[in-house]
Amino acid sequence: MDNLNHENLSPPIQTETMAQLLLNQRHWREAIEIYQRLGQQNPQKKSDYQKKIIEIKNYFKPQTSPKETRKTQQTRQKISHLKKLLLTLENQ
Repeated sequence: MDNLNHENLSPPIQTETMAQLLLNQRHWREAIEIYQRLGQQNPQKKSDYQKKIIEIKNYFKPQTSPKETRKTQQTRQKISHLKKLLLTLENQ
């Protein structure tokens, strides 16, 4: 067992693909770090990476308004559908 603190380690592969994989796993802070490093390494694409970072932050930032997340909306729709189905079954 190693004594390394894994929280402070960055992913060994610093690519757009790795950043996307991290995003898919909801590790958005690590993905942002990769995009920041990629922007430093590739100045010609820095603005593209900055746009991606802004998109990530906007998507994952805590909800400060009463707007529902997409998942919450989908859940509410499923519940509504199930309630209608249950009413239909009860009336038969």
